[in-house]
Amino acid sequence: MGRELAAPMSDTALESRLNRARRAAVLRAVLIQKALVLPPLAGAVALVSRWSLGAAAVLAAFALIVIAALLWRSLRRYDDAWLARRLNALRADLDDSAELIWDTRAGSTLQQLQRERVRERLAGADLPDLRPPWPRRRLVFCALAGIALGVLALLQPWQGLSLPRSGGVDSSKTPAGIDARLEITPPAYTGVDKSVEHSLEARMPENSRLQWSLGFATQPSAVALIFHDGSRLDLASSSGRWIASKTITASALYRIETKGIAADDTLYRLDAIPDRAPEITVRAPDKTLSVLDAAQPQWQLIFEARDDYGLNQAELSISLAQGSGESIKLTQQTQLLQGEGTARERRYQQTLDLGKLGFAQGDDLIVRLSVTDKRQPEPNRARSASFILRWPPEPSSESAGMEGLVRQTMPAYFRSQRQIVMDTEALIAGRGDLSAQAFEKRSDEIGVDQKLMRLRYGQFLGEEAEGGGGEHHHEDPHAAQSEPGHAEAPGQDRHEHEAVQPGEPKPGSDLEILHEFGHAHDIKEAATLLDDATKALLRTALNEMWDAEGQLRTAQPDAALPHEYRALEAIKQVQQSTRIYLARVGQDLPQVDMTRRLTGERAGLSDPPPPAAAAATPASAPQAAWQALERGQAPDVDALQAWLREHASEAPDSLALIREAERLRRDPACAECRAALGAQLWPLLPPPGTALQPRGLPDAQGASYLQALPAEPVR
Repeated sequence: MGRELAAPMSDTALESRLNRARRAAVLRAVLIQKALVLPPLAGAVALVSRWSLGAAAVLAAFALIVIAALLWRSLRRYDDAWLARRLNALRADLDDSAELIWDTRAGSTLQQLQRERVRERLAGADLPDLRPPWPRRRLVFCALAGIALGVLALLQPWQGLSLPRSGGVDSSKTPAGIDARLEITPPAYTGVDKSVEHSLEARMPENSRLQWSLGFATQPSAVALIFHDGSRLDLASSSGRWIASKTITASALYRIETKGIAADDTLYRLDAIPDRAPEITVRAPDKTLSVLDAAQPQWQLIFEARDDYGLNQAELSISLAQGSGESIKLTQQTQLLQGEGTARERRYQQTLDLGKLGFAQGDDLIVRLSVTDKRQPEPNRARSASFILRWPPEPSSESAGMEGLVRQTMPAYFRSQRQIVMDTEALIAGRGDLSAQAFEKRSDEIGVDQKLMRLRYGQFLGEEAEGGGGEHHHEDPHAAQSEPGHAEAPGQDRHEHEAVQPGEPKPGSDLEILHEFGHAHDIKEAATLLDDATKALLRTALNEMWDAEGQLRTAQPDAALPHEYRALEAIKQVQQSTRIYLARVGQDLPQVDMTRRLTGERAGLSDPPPPAAAAATPASAPQAAWQALERGQAPDVDALQAWLREHASEAPDSLALIREAERLRRDPACAECRAALGAQLWPLLPPPGTALQPRGLPDAQGASYLQALPAEPVR
């Protein structure tokens, strides 16, 4: 009896487990389908939206409906038969008899026994994972496809790669009773074919020849085209049609004037697409000033250029500057470059032989690329920036005999006192990995850097030579002594700068290049602006630098490190002391009563007066037209057109603004015309003032809320 009662409970629990496993499989299948379909669909919708938002919305709705139908159809297969097949495939101990679980018929004794055996085996072990595996390769492919479509929609690489079409296709702009035919002949250099548009509006390259051929249901006695700039073009009658031609040099609006029939005041638009100048991209060299490498016999130049209609001629201007001072000789020559690529995109690669050009030490070689297009009669020209290759001059002959004192170190403007401290600490930490000779050499190099830093800051005290007027005091008596084998000590290098003018870098050095073409932040004239306290701090820093230099030059970085720290601290104080703080004037705020904070007590307080509003400025024509639209009045179209003639560059689309204004003048009651004109005027309106407005009194509901607040503050 107990066995009979327990059996249904076991069957119910087993069916519940099987249903949970089936729902997990269905959920996994739904997630897989979404992950496969949604990324490409999102990318496709984004791509279509670049042309039409309506088409993108229709595509998205249709795709979602189809996906939902296919998903519903695929989920129907997850029934008991599917579950039995999955169990038989994953559990060999079921003996391909999993379908007997749902067989409620009595059947034979053997079937009942097998059904009980299958149920017991399923109940006695965990169910296998029935969820379909993730198709990783397909998921990655669909994700990449969606990303690619999204990138195409964002970048739109097709923009500007094709020649602009010479014509508009909006045939709705042609009024009833007029058969319009526009024959557009672009300039020959553009390579754009002649086209015919059956419309009164068109887009074409500038300087295109446009021929009108108009047919009327009711023949007028005369026809003319009146352009918005006041010019007039009369049409001639020929075989029942009215014909005239004109070269369109700039975008224009025009209307058709007829005699003998009803006039049409509609403005039609002709858009002249300007011919842009070529665009130049420099691939090599990568900087405008390059210093010649000693083993560099040639100079590689790579340029890329593109144009909307086609490139014509590319010239490389080469200038060689030789000499120095007032005796500079400049030699110029020009080389024509052919380039590789299409007519609109070319790559120019040129290798200059420095030896053939006569490039020698102390010279400058300047190159510049100039590219023209095929525009007629005057071609557009684009020029690249100038690129300089410099061969540094030799050191001055006045420093002869000082070769043992000259050291190739990093320029002082690349160093800092903090960096010297870090280098010293690194040298001390790596002492065990260096030989004695390498350790002494590295310590001496850091000492040279410290000397350059000391000389740099010494300019602020008016020092004209190394040593600072003998005001450096050594705390360590051994700091100024030189070890045997060292060619230089802090007290012995004063003559190193005597060959040059005070405060000037040695000829041919990296510092000379910096002072000539760089931006040095050390200004010697600023020394007179420092107060006595700041000068004392700076003098302390220089003394510490002097002591640190002596220890470093004698291979004692441990003894130099405390001096470097004190010099760094003094420099920080000097930097802080150079900041000027000015007391605020014009507003004396009262002391805050801390006992009244957060209490809400307003006794004795009054609101400050509202700030004065900004002075009213005379309204411009766009602002006056906008205000007239807001009041429901007719704007002054003539004043607006006069303003546009002087400020055409400020309007995003001046022709559209003129056309909408004319439409409203013809039909003042047209609500669509008022909205369209307001949309064109909005970008031209001045920004609103920033004056604060006083807070209004609360209404009845707000006043009741304030009265209901507790009198005592909440602590």
